[in-house]
Amino acid sequence: MAIVTQTLVDSDFELITKHTISGTNGTALKVVDVSEVAGAATAPRVSIISCQWTVSSVTEIEWDATTNVTALTLNGNGTYNGGGQFLPSLANNAGSGITGDIYIENDSACVGTIILKMKKVSGFDNIT
Repeated sequence: MAIVTQTLVDSDFELITKHTISGTNGTALKVVDVSEVAGAATAPRVSIISCQWTVSSVTEIEWDATTNVTALTLNGNGTYNGGGQFLPSLANNAGSGITGDIYIENDSACVGTIILKMKKVSGFDNIT
């Protein structure tokens, strides 16, 4: 699968990325490497504050771990915490082998765009 990732914002407390998908993958593909984010220090972690998407087939946003953990399952068009919604942020609840990274996975042909807004929560030297 081809995924093109663009960082829109990488500030002291916030990270916003845009992911353009074209194709199929049977395994998860890393789209956010938190160790490369501005201010990353020891064991950086982010939480997902909001997500907006338009995808042509089921696509999963996953937290990286020994066995990846699904944070969101997307299909069609939608938002999580967009507009007037006031939902909690999605904390990284991955178990053993947690890295803080975020992956995207789909098992059928998919085209679309995903925008993730994240909050830097720990492991950054610029959020103290």
